[in-house]
Amino acid sequence: MIYRKHHINFRYQVLCSIGLLLIIGVLLGGCAVAPQPSIDAYIEPIAERFNAQINPETGAALVVKDGVAVSIKPIDEVELFGLTEDPRMNPYLIVERNGAVEPIYTVFEMLVHNRDNNRVVVEDMAILMDANGAQYANLSNDYFDSLYDKVNVAHSDPWRADYPYGSAAYHSYYGYYQSYVDAEALEWGRIVIEDSLFESGKLFSGAKRSGFVIFDRLERDATEIRIVVPEIRIVHPNGKEDKLKFKIDFRQVLQ
Repeated sequence: MIYRKHHINFRYQVLCSIGLLLIIGVLLGGCAVAPQPSIDAYIEPIAERFNAQINPETGAALVVKDGVAVSIKPIDEVELFGLTEDPRMNPYLIVERNGAVEPIYTVFEMLVHNRDNNRVVVEDMAILMDANGAQYANLSNDYFDSLYDKVNVAHSDPWRADYPYGSAAYHSYYGYYQSYVDAEALEWGRIVIEDSLFESGKLFSGAKRSGFVIFDRLERDATEIRIVVPEIRIVHPNGKEDKLKFKIDFRQVLQ
């Protein structure tokens, strides 16, 4: 009888342990892992192209023409992740359920410095071309306005791609879990974009302007790429204008 009693107690303990493990497993399975940004592909400038000067510390490429300096720096997902304290506010990334962080776009930071001229006008359209012949225009403020205006937060489903970074901007073969779709995240994400995008405009002597130039995400087989900077016009005191074209070459390196 004592053996039978101990046997029953042992079975009871085993069943309780299994039940506890199942509950813990369900709870853990329902929780998303903390975001863990890492770099599996990066973009670097190609030296000795278009007289570009490469900054080895920042990875930026600088080209100077007729008193106008243009610097372009690729921005990786770790740097993008650092833009916001709360990942759900970040408009440039998708955070997967397992904690992986995927960039939605290919992002460069561009700085234009009018060093010597009376007035310089910078336009707003840049072009990215890859060695496979694909060509992309940068995504404008109007593009993001339209993207965000189409979002219906009340009917958003975190298991579907109707977040603003869904079907059009994010390739479907990157499976992901987006756990936060809410009005506050959308509002702050839009503010982040407005504050970070490069804006066209006039630069008087000595003035600088910087911001992000954003393209659709590069395909992984795109190796060498070329950025054609937005047209820059030098406006002389007599009203005459000189148009400048800047091009900078980069390569995508897979880790």
